[in-house]
Amino acid sequence: MKLTNKIKELLCLKTDIEDILFSKKALKKHMLKRNHHDALKYLDNLDEIIESPDYVGVNPREQAISVEYVKCYENNVLVAIKINIDNNNFYVASVYTIDEYKLNKHIRIKRLKKFDKNE
Repeated sequence: MKLTNKIKELLCLKTDIEDILFSKKALKKHMLKRNHHDALKYLDNLDEIIESPDYVGVNPREQAISVEYVKCYENNVLVAIKINIDNNNFYVASVYTIDEYKLNKHIRIKRLKKFDKNE
């Protein structure tokens, strides 16, 4: 998986790093620890979420680059990726669901931007 130039441009990210890595086993363990049980069923959809999100954004609370991908299924699924400068890649840090209120709030305050893969 890769952080595409299209998303970098949309979010005004300045980095040459593009590879996104994850360990399904470690991610599942993290999700169970953080009580993200409702998002476990979307682990097999990570490629689709990252390749074709409905919304993308940057987490303003993180000092380093942290990108959020949101795909709207039965639930709104947020995939958080963070940069690992030492290894020259990004990694999937977490996956969880967000409710409609939070999704709409993040759109309204421009934390999330609509993404159209075909544009």
